Amino acid sequence: MTLSNLELDILRKLMNGEAVSLSSPLRLRLEMAGVLRDGARGIVLTDAGKRLARQKPADVAASQPTAAPKAAPKVARDGRGRRLPFQRKSVF
Repeated sequence: MTLSNLELDILRKLMNGEAVSLSSPLRLRLEMAGVLRDGARGIVLTDAGKRLARQKPADVAASQPTAAPKAAPKVARDGRGRRLPFQRKSVF
């Protein structure tokens, strides 16, 4: 099971002793992954969780090329910036 960047950030914060609010499904997911235990002493990281928290964050931007966002099609507008009616292009 792979953890998302958000989950890894949460593990790092828990390891540093920072306060983190965990939703119940997220806490259960991390428990089932074996990276934390929720008991009478509160949330405690396991050895596997500590190992994951010590890892350097992966450079997602470097590993995936970013595509340029699609430009919105130009629409005819009046002087106030409102769209002009009946400007839809016909498919015929």
